[in-house]
Amino acid sequence: MRRSLYFPGWNVVAGSGVGVAFGSVPFFAAGFALLAGAMAKDFGWSQPEVAKAASIYLLLQTIAYPLCGWPLDRWGSRTFALISIAMFAAAVLLLSRIDGTLWQFYLAFALIGIVSAGTNVVSYARAIALWFNRKRGLALGIAASGQALGSFIIPIVAHRMIAAHGWSWTLVAMAAFELVVCLPLVALLVKDSPTQLGLLPDGASQAERVASAPVDHGMTVGEIIRTGVFWKLAISFAIMGLSFYAIAPNIVYILTKKAGMGLADVATIQAVSGIAVLFGRIGFGYLLDRVHAPFVGIIALALTSVCAMTYATTAVPTLIIVASTLNGLAIGGDTDLMPYLASRYFGTAAVSRIFGWFLFAFFLGAAIGPIAFAQLSATFGSADVPLMLLAGLQVIPALLFVSIGRYRTSPDEAQALRGAAAASSS
Repeated sequence: MRRSLYFPGWNVVAGSGVGVAFGSVPFFAAGFALLAGAMAKDFGWSQPEVAKAASIYLLLQTIAYPLCGWPLDRWGSRTFALISIAMFAAAVLLLSRIDGTLWQFYLAFALIGIVSAGTNVVSYARAIALWFNRKRGLALGIAASGQALGSFIIPIVAHRMIAAHGWSWTLVAMAAFELVVCLPLVALLVKDSPTQLGLLPDGASQAERVASAPVDHGMTVGEIIRTGVFWKLAISFAIMGLSFYAIAPNIVYILTKKAGMGLADVATIQAVSGIAVLFGRIGFGYLLDRVHAPFVGIIALALTSVCAMTYATTAVPTLIIVASTLNGLAIGGDTDLMPYLASRYFGTAAVSRIFGWFLFAFFLGAAIGPIAFAQLSATFGSADVPLMLLAGLQVIPALLFVSIGRYRTSPDEAQALRGAAAASSS
C-alpha cells in the first residue's frame, strides 16, 4: 500500500482535540471556581455549600464513565461524541436559568455530570487507539492537550464575561459555542477507524501491517477486571483524581485565604496552569511511546507532590505560579496514562470500557476530593495540613506503578514492533 504524505488520522486527533478542549472536564476544572464563585456572591452561598455541587457533579460523572463503553463500542466515537456535546450544551443552558435556590444549583450540576461524560477523552480514545499504534502515546497526548487549550481559554473568557455580562449570560454563550463550533468540527473531522478509508494504523504500508495493527489480546472485560494489574491501576487513578480535584475546585479558597490574591490573580494563575497542561499532555504523550508508562506515571505523581507542598508552605506569588505550573504538567500526565495503559496492558478490543472504568476510579477519588479538602481545611483552620497530606499520599500510587510489570505484549508482537521501529529509522 502506497504511503500518503499526510495521514488522515491526524484529522481525527484534531477533531478530538476540539471536542476535549471544550468538554465538561475543562469547563469544570477551569471554570467552576469562577462561575460558582460569582453565583455564590449573588446568592449568599458558603464555600462548603458550593463544594457540594462539585462533589455531586464529579460523583455522577464518575458513574457515567463506565456506562459510556457499551454505546461507544456499538455506535463508535463520532456518533457518541456528537450526542454528548448536544446534551452537555442543553445542561449548561439549564444551569444559566437557576433562580438562586441550592437544590436547582445541585440539580443542574447533577445533570451536567450525567450527560457530559462523552464530551471528554473517553469518547475519542477508542478511535485514536484504532488509528494509531506506534504513535499512540503522542496522538493521545495531542488530542488530550485540547483540554489544556480549554483550561487556558475558559478562565480568561469566563472572568471577562462574568465581569461584563454576569454569570448567566456567560453560561448561555458557552452553550451556544458547543453547538455552533464544537459540534460541526467534531462531526467533520472524527472518523471511527482507518478501515473506513481503506487505510492502516499509523499510515503504515502493507509490509508493516503486523507491526502497526492494534494489539489485541482478546481479553474480555470480565477477565481484565480479575487481574491484579487492573486493580493496581484503578487504585492509582483514584488517588490521582482525588489529589487533583481536591485542589482545583478549591483553588480560589486556597489562594485568596492563604496568599491574599484576588479573583483576577487566580484567573491568571489558572490560565498559566492551563498552558502547563498543554505541555504536559504532549510531553507525557511523547514519553509514553519511548519510556515504560508506569515510570512516566511516577514522574507525574512527583510533580503533584511538589505542587501540594509548595501551596502549603509559601505565599510567594512566583512560587505559587511555579506550583500551578507543576500541577498543570502533572494532570497532563494523568489523563494520557489512562487510555494508554488500558490499550497496552489489555488490548484495543475493550479499550473504551476499561478506560471508562479507569475514569470511574479517577472521578470516584475526584468526587471525594473537593468536599474532603474543604472539611479538613475547616477543621484545621487552614489548607496547609490537607495539602501536606496530599503530598504524602502520592507515595501509594508510585509504589503500585512500580509493581505492575511489563506490558502484556507477546514476543512476536514485540519483535514486530522493534522491526517496524528499525525500518522507520533507516
